[in-house]
Amino acid sequence: MKRKKHFLASPVLFLAAAAALLLLSTVGSTRAALTYYSENYEMNMEVSSIGVSLLENGKVVSNRNYTDRGWVSGSVGEDGEPRGALLEGRFQGEEKLVPGKVYEEALSVQNSGEIDSYVRVILYRSWKDAAGNRDTELNPKLIDLVGLGASGSGWVVDESASTEERVVLYYQQPLAKDAQTSPLCTGLRIDPEVLRKVDGENGQVKYVYNGYSFSLEAEVDAVQTHSAEDAIKSAWGVDVSVGADGTLTP
Repeated sequence: MKRKKHFLASPVLFLAAAAALLLLSTVGSTRAALTYYSENYEMNMEVSSIGVSLLENGKVVSNRNYTDRGWVSGSVGEDGEPRGALLEGRFQGEEKLVPGKVYEEALSVQNSGEIDSYVRVILYRSWKDAAGNRDTELNPKLIDLVGLGASGSGWVVDESASTEERVVLYYQQPLAKDAQTSPLCTGLRIDPEVLRKVDGENGQVKYVYNGYSFSLEAEVDAVQTHSAEDAIKSAWGVDVSVGADGTLTP
């Protein structure tokens, strides 16, 4: 499911912009929580009925569903072609990724299971050197997700659990079978700050982000709506409140 692409940022600055990794996980603890609550609160609930899919610009890029065969994951699009990398096929031939330009990148979640669920997305963004090692000195906020958790989107950022590198978002309303959330972001932009120059050795100009790639990962989790506060505490280890109208607040 892990795939990368590299794009040349400009004829001068050799900044590799790696296509993001897309991960989809409904963690094992979620399954345990569902089993527990099924036994104690709703005897006819089936664990096999939960599932989520991650969509990019309206197309499924990855999914994970629990079936009678256990967890089944995939990264195949609706057209049957392999998917799993952001900006897939976006840059062809001589086209370059341009710092400062906003590229369409609408990420959303669909309930591909059989029961209503609450969903959470965790985004990880970082810079990696040519060897693939994460560099904690470079600024992950330069990997800008436009409209992230915007007001009216239905998504809320858990500020207490988020950092510059890790952003945690909750969709505040229960997601019914086959229903799809609104986008949690609408675009991707690499800040022109990556073009910043510094003086190198022997008077040569050095680009701070030269040779680096950016990495973006998305992790999607789903939890049943039945006894949601307890189920989320058990599965995700966080305290949330669920209002009488079903609105989840971290």
